[in-house]
Amino acid sequence: MELKDRLKQARKHAQLTQVELAERAGIKQASVSEIERGLTRTSGHLVKLATICGVDPVWLSEGTGDMQGVDESNVEQGPPIISPTRRIEIVGTAQLGNDGYWVGLDVAEGWVDTWSRDEDAYALRLKGDSMAPAIRSGWIAVCEPNHRLVPGEYVMVTTTDGQSMVKELLFENEEGVNLASVNSAYGERRVIAWADIDKIHYVGNILAPSKVLGRF
Repeated sequence: MELKDRLKQARKHAQLTQVELAERAGIKQASVSEIERGLTRTSGHLVKLATICGVDPVWLSEGTGDMQGVDESNVEQGPPIISPTRRIEIVGTAQLGNDGYWVGLDVAEGWVDTWSRDEDAYALRLKGDSMAPAIRSGWIAVCEPNHRLVPGEYVMVTTTDGQSMVKELLFENEEGVNLASVNSAYGERRVIAWADIDKIHYVGNILAPSKVLGRF
């Protein structure tokens, strides 16, 4: 395996893009690209790149030993490398009704700077008290359309009749999803069939209003 292939493998192991790896290493993305295309066979940045990716520098530079410097079969996998924060636009303000749902969005401005690997991530400003005290009026929900659904965590659901809501996902099966209200005053559970769901997106983060940047 050549250096270019080892760096690609190391970067994928760390779940980083070329841009993210370059930013964390303090170098240009073109430098990472040149190594991965085989245009550069040596680099003074290999130790730093190996450290960021969580692999053995000797393996990365020389191709000897194991990628992580030890026998992976005897070692528990550590936590994934966290990518740098990035700008995620607030696409609208959801004016929540007394029943915990909203229909349509008002225009909102600003963005939040947070972690997300989802290239299609977006943010919503939530107005109203129907999700208090877990989520208060003015707080921001960061939604990740490409993230897998995780039981016990929040999801943003829009039904085919235009109702939208933020709920806790209890579980999913072939028939649909079983959801719990963020505020128990609006019912303990609700089951929605897949045929009645227009979209369901994982909520990756809930941020306070103080995290909003730009005008709003």
